[in-house]
Amino acid sequence: MGSSCSRAPESVYGVACLLVAVVVVIGFALPLWVSAQDGSSALNGVVEDITGARVPAAIITIANPANGFRRDTTADAAGNFSFGILPPGSYNVSATAPGMAIAKAIAVELHVGGNEQIQLRLAPSGQPETINVTSEMEAVETPGSEVSHVVPQSAIENLPINGRRFTDLALLTPGVTQDPRGLTSDSNGDLSVGGIRGFQNSFQVDGADNNNSFYAQARGRYRAPYQFSNEVIKEFRVASNSYSAEQGRAGGAVFNVITKSGSNNWHGGAFYYLRDSLFDAQQPYAMCKPDDRRQQFGGTLGGPIRKDRAFFYAGFDQHFLTVPSIMQFGNGASSVVPQPTDYDYTDQALVMTAAQHLNTMGGVYPTTMNGNAGFGKMDFVLSHKHSAFVRLSTSRFSGTNNVFFDPSSPMTSYAETDNGTESVKTESLAAALVSAWTNNLATNFRAQFSRDLQQSTANSDAPLTKIYNLVAGFGRSSMLPRETREHKLHIADTLSYQTTRVQWKFGGEFLQAWIYNYYPGMFGGEYYFSNVKVNPWTYAPMKHGEPLTPLRAYAHEVPRYYMQNFGTAESHPNSRTYDAFAQTTIRATRSLTLNVGVRYDLQTFQAGNLVTNPLYLPSGKIPTETHNFSPRFGFAYNIGERNPWVIRGGGGLYYMQIPGIYASQVATDNGLTQSRLYIDLMVPAQAAVFPSYPKPLVNCPPGALVCRPPASVA
Repeated sequence: MGSSCSRAPESVYGVACLLVAVVVVIGFALPLWVSAQDGSSALNGVVEDITGARVPAAIITIANPANGFRRDTTADAAGNFSFGILPPGSYNVSATAPGMAIAKAIAVELHVGGNEQIQLRLAPSGQPETINVTSEMEAVETPGSEVSHVVPQSAIENLPINGRRFTDLALLTPGVTQDPRGLTSDSNGDLSVGGIRGFQNSFQVDGADNNNSFYAQARGRYRAPYQFSNEVIKEFRVASNSYSAEQGRAGGAVFNVITKSGSNNWHGGAFYYLRDSLFDAQQPYAMCKPDDRRQQFGGTLGGPIRKDRAFFYAGFDQHFLTVPSIMQFGNGASSVVPQPTDYDYTDQALVMTAAQHLNTMGGVYPTTMNGNAGFGKMDFVLSHKHSAFVRLSTSRFSGTNNVFFDPSSPMTSYAETDNGTESVKTESLAAALVSAWTNNLATNFRAQFSRDLQQSTANSDAPLTKIYNLVAGFGRSSMLPRETREHKLHIADTLSYQTTRVQWKFGGEFLQAWIYNYYPGMFGGEYYFSNVKVNPWTYAPMKHGEPLTPLRAYAHEVPRYYMQNFGTAESHPNSRTYDAFAQTTIRATRSLTLNVGVRYDLQTFQAGNLVTNPLYLPSGKIPTETHNFSPRFGFAYNIGERNPWVIRGGGGLYYMQIPGIYASQVATDNGLTQSRLYIDLMVPAQAAVFPSYPKPLVNCPPGALVCRPPASVA
C-alpha cells in the first residue's frame, strides 16, 4: 500500500492500539453519533417537551412516503435516539410518548454520507396548546472533523456543464481543481484535491467500488466522457480531508455517489443538448474554423412495480461528438516552406518534393467520440426492517483520432497517422441489502461484479517518424496499440451497533481484480530527424561532413537517431485488497464532537512469474506491506447555537492503492525481459547496425506479444 511516507514509524502502531483503547474507554461513557460513509446516511436527535425537558422512552418513527419504507426506534433515558444506515432521501419523522400528544411528522432530507441532527418537541396530552410542525424542517448536519461538500440533485440538474460529466461539479468544492496531467479525450481528466494528484482519489457509487485498479482512475477512465449519466445521479459527496476510518484506499478525496431510485409515483424525462461551431467564434491561432458538433440526448423513466414494495428506474444517455483536429507544423505554420539553408542547387527539387509530401499531412482531419451510458435499477422494500436494490450500469465508447486530443484546442502537431482509435466497454452489476435486525443492530451488505475493457489501435504500421521543429510525429504511435481488461469483484459489509449509551461502527471489504494488460510500447520503432553531418556525395554519415538541416536530412532519408523497444508486451498484475475498520463519533458536549477510529488495509499482487535481475536483486519483486494501520482522530467545535462557526481539526494516516500499472512494470521492465535500443548515426560503431529508413530494425507488427532484438545488438 502507498502512503505519504515510505514506511510508518513503529510508534504509529502503538498509537493505533492506543486509539482503539481510547474508543473503548470513552465510547461507553458518552452517547455517540456515527457518520455513515458507505453510501448511506444517518439521523440522530433528541425528544423534548415544550419546557425543554428530555422525554425518555419515546417511540420515534421515520418513514419515506415515496416508497413505503418505515422504521421505528425508542429514545433512551436522556431522550436521545438514532437511526443508523438509512438510504439517502426525503423522510417524515414523528414521535409518540405516554402522556404526550402525537406530533405531526417533520419532513427531513438526508444526504449521502451525512449524519443529520433534529430536535422533536412533544406537548402534554390534552393540553390546549399543542405544537405541530408540518412544514419541512431542515436537519442540521452533525458537525464532524471531516471536510466534505455535498453536490445536491438540484445542482446536478440545473447547473450547465460542458460535456455533462457530473463529477466535474466537484470543482465547486473548495480545494478541487483540474489535474492538468490527466487531460485527455475531451474531458477534464483527473480532479486534483488539495494539490494531490488525481490518481489518489477514490470513487464509490451506491457504496460499491467504481475505480479502475490498473490506471487508478474512475472506471472507464476519462477516455469515455462518463459512465453514469447526470440524469441517473441523485447526489454525491466529496470528502476532501480528515475523513473517518470508514473511508480508505485514497490519499486524495473520496467521491461518494448515490444514484436515483424509483418510487410510488411515475416520473421520467427526455433531453437533447446541442453544441455547434455555428454558434462559436474561431479558435485563436487556428487557420480555419472547423466544423465541430456535440449532441447529447436520452431519457429516464421510473415508477412502481408494486406499490410500497418494488420499484424501478432506468435511463439512457447517448453522446455524439465531432471535433476536427487541425494539424500544424513547427511554430504554428500551416505548411512547410523550405528555406535556403535546407537545400542547394543539387537537391532543391528533392527537398521541395519532401516538403510537399509533409504538407499533405497538414490541415484538418476528423476526430470523433461517440458513446452511451445505460442504467437500470430495482429497489425492494422487503419489510420494515429490510430493503435492497439491484443495479446494472453499462457504458460504450468509440473514438477516432482521439487518443491524442487536447480538449482545450483543436490544434496539434501530430499527423493523423500518429493517432489511433479507441474502444471502451464497462459494466457493473451491484446489489445491496440494508437490514435493521433489532433496534440496536443494522447492517449494509454490498456486492458488485464489474468489468472494464479498453482497447486502442494505431492508425499506421509504419515506424514513427519525428522531424525536429517541424513534425511531432507521423507513423505508428509509440503508445499504440494497447489493451487493458479488468474484471473485479467487490464485497463489503458495514455494521452499526448501538445501546442506550454507545454506538459502534465496524466494517470490512474484499476486492479481487483480475487484470490483463497488453502494451508493446515502441515495438514498432522510431526515427528522429535532426541536424546531422554527411558525406556531400554519398550522404553517408561523416564526422566533419556537410551539415544537413532536419528537413534536408528527411529528404535524403538520413535520420540521426533510431529507437526501438524489445521484450514482453503482456502482464497480469492481479491484485487483492482486504480492508477493515472500527470507528465512533462522540458528541462530548453540545459544542464538541470527537471522531476516533482505526483502519487496516492490505493489498497483495499476483503478478505471475517474476524474474529477478542478478545485477539488481530488488528487481522482480513486489513487496507486501503488512503494517498499514491507519489511526484517525478529529474534532469539531461549534461556536454559537444558530448558524454556528465551526472549528475543525483532524489527522491520521491514509494509505492509497498501488495502481496495477506499477506492478505491470515490475513484471515486464526488469532489464532482462525488457530492453530499449538507442542508436546514434554519428557514432561509427552504432552506424554499422543503423537500419535503413523507413524500415524498422526488427519488424514487430501490432499484436506481437514478444519482440526480440537481433543477435548483432542483443
